[in-house]
Amino acid sequence: MRRLEFLLGRSRSELKDLARNATRHYEPFLLKPKQRWFAKKTKPPKKRWIDHPVDPLKAIQSRIQDRLLSTLILPDHLLGGVRGKSVAHNAELHLGARCLVTIDIKNFFPSVKPTQVRNVFQRTLGCSPAVSYLLTGLTTYRDRLPQGAPTSPLLANLVLSSFDDKIRAVCEENSIRYSSWVDDLAFSGNSVSAIIGPVIKALMVSGFRVSHRKVRHMGPGDRKVLNNLLLGKFVTVQKQYRARIRAGIHNLRCGRVSAHDIGAYIVGLTGCINYLRLFDPRRAAELQLGLEHACRELGQNNADPSDHREGEISVA
Repeated sequence: MRRLEFLLGRSRSELKDLARNATRHYEPFLLKPKQRWFAKKTKPPKKRWIDHPVDPLKAIQSRIQDRLLSTLILPDHLLGGVRGKSVAHNAELHLGARCLVTIDIKNFFPSVKPTQVRNVFQRTLGCSPAVSYLLTGLTTYRDRLPQGAPTSPLLANLVLSSFDDKIRAVCEENSIRYSSWVDDLAFSGNSVSAIIGPVIKALMVSGFRVSHRKVRHMGPGDRKVLNNLLLGKFVTVQKQYRARIRAGIHNLRCGRVSAHDIGAYIVGLTGCINYLRLFDPRRAAELQLGLEHACRELGQNNADPSDHREGEISVA
């Protein structure tokens, strides 16, 4: 407990008070869908609540993340929420596979229970029962792992790692590669259909549900898609993604965007081009040039997209 006081910079009485009254330090809000001006029209997105922690609890969670969790060396198959890892790294692990299976854990964060988090602190970090109980109170909210807390992604990874030993064993027996990107599990190899049953069983035994409509089996003759990336000779975005960027530039040239929305529209297009640049620099450069030409034609030199190249990536 003294060690914890030193690491978090608060006395145990302050930490215990924060843990007991943690619910007072959250300001939940409904996540507003990002405006994707030129994305393909789909059904309205599901409502998603974010359990937004505020100070002083958020500051303590950040210290737990930086001083306790981020120092851990995670297994190589856990990639989501890990510093320095991206969806590209996840896709590259399965590049060239004959078959690919993807399985989605339904409502992953809300399904993680305080008892599972407490077991992670006690068994993985070697904390005493009293410290584990206290840290659990500081990192959970209303009997779940809060979405929006800085500690939640790594804790979710550690919870998954605490019960996926049977999944890993089956994968090793069948020469199957396994990786997770938050709630998306991916399995690849010469034959992977046999993994579906054991994975679903292991998840259900641990209190998680699987979205069966999101279980995808991609065989030798199928396109391999993981995290919306296409796995061919190399990892790239899907053709539809590039087509939507081109359509967005065309809409801009044809005057189909209102003057009030042009600035945000350009930033959104530029963000998508930046994302494409991670996988296909040549095509990204061509589209960037097309966007700059469209802006000049509209007299939008003061909103040159080159000013936004480091802006927010908006994935359509």
